[in-house]
Amino acid sequence: MFSLPYGTLRYWEKEIKQLRPHTDHQTRFYSQDDLDVLKRIIYLRSQNVPVADISRRLTLDSKGVDTRKSAYELLHSIREELVALRDMI
Repeated sequence: MFSLPYGTLRYWEKEIKQLRPHTDHQTRFYSQDDLDVLKRIIYLRSQNVPVADISRRLTLDSKGVDTRKSAYELLHSIREELVALRDMI
């Protein structure tokens, strides 16, 4: 389906905890969720994202963390602190 070498797929299964197909000792069965994770991994690898970072990103995604929103909120709070400091001077 994805034309991936078996070794690559096994490596990702080992390193990325979100990718855990069901097995019956010899055959791996991938759910739709597993296939969605694979699509995301393939996309991120095509963008040269390291496997360790992919695992972290998938963990954040699974927790429902919107990284852009979090970054915006962080930057907004820093800006407010800087403005307050400037006004004190």
